[in-house]
Amino acid sequence: MSKRDLPRAFTDRLERPTGHPEEWFLGSLQSRVLQTLYKQGPSSVREIADALKDKFAYTTVMTVLVRLYEKGLVGREQQGKGYLYTPRYTMAELRDRMAKYLVDGIVEDFGDVALAHFAGALDRVDRRRLARLRKTTDR
Repeated sequence: MSKRDLPRAFTDRLERPTGHPEEWFLGSLQSRVLQTLYKQGPSSVREIADALKDKFAYTTVMTVLVRLYEKGLVGREQQGKGYLYTPRYTMAELRDRMAKYLVDGIVEDFGDVALAHFAGALDRVDRRRLARLRKTTDR
């Protein structure tokens, strides 16, 4: 089913993020700050603020990092007067957790209809890819 097949009331609310899938959960700025942490490794607020292409105020970046910390997505370690922030999960672990949350929620909310659509989507997946996925889920 394409976007054309849905009423506008759905498509206006179901816009996919243009950047990383984490934007569905975090929004654009939190996602960008987290991506910067993944690229740079442990970083201070100043280092992240300087690395962002769009210049944001130091306090804005600090607020974003505090929110990511409160959500349990980054850890922090005291360094001088400030903190050094580090992602708590690898990108693969984070995406796995987010995907599981989405799928579980969709199945819980939509039941068999959702499962039927997942089954239909599997029919369109390359057989080799499916075989590889089955091996990883059988562990």
